[in-house]
Amino acid sequence: MNFILSYIEKIPFIPDRWNMPVAQIISAAVFIVILYVVAKFFAWFFNRYVSDLLLRFHVERWAKGMQSHKFFTAFGVVAAAIVALHLYPVFITKNVAWLSTIMGKLTGLFIILSFSWLINAGLNTLNHLYGRNPNIPIKGLVQAIKIIVFLLTALFVLSLVLGRKPMYIITGLSALAAVFSLIFKDPILGFAASIQLTTNKLIKIGDWITVDSAGADGNIIDISLTSVRVQNFDMTIISVPTYDLISKPFKNWSGMYEAKARRIQRSILLDVDTIKFVDAPMLERLKKIQLLTDYLQDKEAEIKAFNAERKVYENFLNGRHLTNIGTFRQYAQLYLKSRPYVVSGDPDFTLMVRQLPQTTGGVPLEVYCFLNTTVWTDYEALQSDIFDHLFSVLPEFGLSAYQQPSGRSIVQGVKEFGGVSLQA
Repeated sequence: MNFILSYIEKIPFIPDRWNMPVAQIISAAVFIVILYVVAKFFAWFFNRYVSDLLLRFHVERWAKGMQSHKFFTAFGVVAAAIVALHLYPVFITKNVAWLSTIMGKLTGLFIILSFSWLINAGLNTLNHLYGRNPNIPIKGLVQAIKIIVFLLTALFVLSLVLGRKPMYIITGLSALAAVFSLIFKDPILGFAASIQLTTNKLIKIGDWITVDSAGADGNIIDISLTSVRVQNFDMTIISVPTYDLISKPFKNWSGMYEAKARRIQRSILLDVDTIKFVDAPMLERLKKIQLLTDYLQDKEAEIKAFNAERKVYENFLNGRHLTNIGTFRQYAQLYLKSRPYVVSGDPDFTLMVRQLPQTTGGVPLEVYCFLNTTVWTDYEALQSDIFDHLFSVLPEFGLSAYQQPSGRSIVQGVKEFGGVSLQA
């Protein structure tokens, strides 16, 4: 500053009273040019050499991510801001109060905004590299930190412009806390939900989730601060508020994929009128089924021994006897165990065929087992094969599935039992 002033004083056509302001203006311009050159130099240096250094350490993803989000450029600007802190007293004096005030505020803004830019570029880089990480999606966390950085930047800028300490500004804004809580309600709730979802590993990108309240049933394609985007299986995309995944129930199917098995839990409704004891002709016919041969022989011997011990000869109801529904239930269970695509023998995967309480639609016989595939099309095909077979063998056991009568069955019944010919 003094160096420039000495030259200004030698210029004859500049009045003495203008020497200091002119020198200060020129000094401020030189100061700005120096900062511009320093910023350009460091930005070039970091982009050119630090980027190459990262490539040598085989961290190409980091190098490309930093370059694409101008992290090295922001670092160069921060370097210029640090230089500004040291050069400011050299180039800017308090001899010209108004210019000193303007340059002080501009320099402060430059420093604040440069550091804010660097942090934002770093967060963008992290989001670029790990924001869609299937295991720990940090996009929501990055967005929350960005909001905090933005608020702090705004606070320091406002404090600098008004010439007040940050705590004074915070005290003044406390009255608007209720307004801010309403404006930022979703981000605040989303931030809290994102932390819980991420730390507890409740969801990750690629998971199949079902949220009945939102009509979502598909794969997660994005997790942000305020919403989780789900692509349904009909290819529609639905946005679910992040907080809803904490406050409302949802189903995550990732455990099924980790177990590499998917459950079948479906019932066959049997007509109660067709349930009966197994008579001798049916027993002989069923013994010819390989899956039942050993079971029926053992069961027949056990029942005969039981009845003989209690001298059951005349009244049929006094002893034990096989039923067609019980035999079919055993057959269905043995059939499932014989299928290579049904998980059996593993205590973690239940396999059973059980009878549920009777309903107005018949007696439900539930098949409960796991298939060793999670591919949807394969699962549906194998499940259909199982029930195709079970429905087909029902007549062999003297059973029939229940279904409500249709108009056709009513007409047929009238024809058979009423002898009436119905014509349109």
